[in-house]
Amino acid sequence: MSAPCPACGAAMAAADPACPSCGEPRRARAAAPNKTQDVFQYVKLVGILIAIVAVVLVVSGMMGGTPGKCIDCRGKKVVACTNCKDGRNLCKNCKGAGHDLQTFSTCPDCNGKQVTASCWKCGGRPPKACPTCKGTGVQPE
Repeated sequence: MSAPCPACGAAMAAADPACPSCGEPRRARAAAPNKTQDVFQYVKLVGILIAIVAVVLVVSGMMGGTPGKCIDCRGKKVVACTNCKDGRNLCKNCKGAGHDLQTFSTCPDCNGKQVTASCWKCGGRPPKACPTCKGTGVQPE
């Protein structure tokens, strides 16, 4: 089997260490890349990135930093009544269904209207201080 010389193009025998016409040494074939080494390199890289993220999260948790906004009131310091926040004072007895949930008859408290004159939870005063942050707007630690 003969292959051409990369320098001059002359035919070279497989056993020739160099080209017979120009003396150019035979170049060794480049080894094919090893796929398992590529996979291990990728796994190592992902592992290092996960370790870095974990360390950053642990360190940031230890430092405390500035407290963020309250989750419940979103920093607004007040929360709306969960019963009448959309402007409708849902009946306590039927939960706004208009009928008694146990007997399926017309609700005696709201007469089937699904709402009452004043809210049973807040007494008609929907905005109140947030119970989570006590009206500060900052998430307690």
